[in-house]
Amino acid sequence: MNAFRQFRAVEPLKAFCHSARVSSHNHHQQPKAVRIANTLMTRSRFMSTESTSGGSYIHLPTRGLLQIHGKDASKFLQGLITNHMPRIENGGGGFLAAFLSPKGRVMYDVFIHPLNEAKEGSDPAYLIECDARALPELHKHIARFVLRSKVKMVGVTESFDVYSILDDQPAATSNDDATTPPTNEAIMERLGKLNATIGMYDNRAVNHMGYRAIVPKGQSLSLPESYRQGTLEEYHVRRILNGVPEGIDDFIAGTSLPLECNLDYMNGVDFRKGCYVGQELTIRTYHKGITRKRIMPVQYFTPQDPEPESIQFDKSALHVVPPQSELFPTKKSTPVPAAASTSSARPVRASGKTGSNVGNIGLALVKLDTVKEGTTFDVMDREGATVRVKAFFPAWWPKQPESEESGDV
Repeated sequence: MNAFRQFRAVEPLKAFCHSARVSSHNHHQQPKAVRIANTLMTRSRFMSTESTSGGSYIHLPTRGLLQIHGKDASKFLQGLITNHMPRIENGGGGFLAAFLSPKGRVMYDVFIHPLNEAKEGSDPAYLIECDARALPELHKHIARFVLRSKVKMVGVTESFDVYSILDDQPAATSNDDATTPPTNEAIMERLGKLNATIGMYDNRAVNHMGYRAIVPKGQSLSLPESYRQGTLEEYHVRRILNGVPEGIDDFIAGTSLPLECNLDYMNGVDFRKGCYVGQELTIRTYHKGITRKRIMPVQYFTPQDPEPESIQFDKSALHVVPPQSELFPTKKSTPVPAAASTSSARPVRASGKTGSNVGNIGLALVKLDTVKEGTTFDVMDREGATVRVKAFFPAWWPKQPESEESGDV
């Protein structure tokens, strides 16, 4: 019975019962979520975990939070983001989304979490979670569209702690049910056991990125003894190995298209929703079916090292490659005829750009055709030395992209 380190009273769940009307797609089915929360409240102070497997919980101090609330909050955000606000406007778990420029380029990647407040009749309220470095500019970006909308915004980063709860990496399986995301009711039940009412199932790479939980500053999570406190580096290694971009090092504002950033694969775009800023090019790209570049996990190694067959993290093999460094195809060691004119040679174009990295692994936006061909790339590190790069297709991707003909959208 003492398997949990700490479980403060389930007051947060009581609050959720009074206000949440939860369902991921049908927001009229309120009673089911309430029954689940009521069931949790009748349990003893210490609850047994449903699974004996372990994992880690990781504090994410690099995340910023912006609270937006008001009568028009849901409608207002619906016209600005790539995902569908009606899915969460009645409470429950949050989701991934992005703010786009009018030209359809990604400006900011965010998570939007319902506050799940207790007061009946209160205005809708949400926490927008983003890279803390991008928070000031995101605030300004949203404020440009407020006009007469009845919404208010305030930065609340100092009032909450953001955690990632990572279960032990599941083994590969052919069972389709293993990659089916949990229901909204199951998500809220899991968050309740964590002593949290704000959070979500991190569906960016199904079954690999665990849960996100947001609790008031200083409030402890409730976890089984089999869970240990992890490091921020472990979190970034997990997401990089799975090809999950995050923050301004991977999403350069106004540069890449949503599909190039895998937002379609990571459940961050709803292609059936109505008009929003940047929708036209996004829908056109989706229906055209051509995405020539995507963000993929890469491994760095020296030209003297053998080419890796699979991506492997080596903390000691540090290659400091600045984000947004250009990648060029590795030159073939074929002799060039002496009579060849260098002035007539076509300049080599970059095949991609780097993103965030840890140790010898990172993310990069690369051309899919070159990766399919087995091409490696070269990049310069901060010391001016040449580092070799190889990209890998994440195993969780819905399908391995076919080679596509070049052509701008």
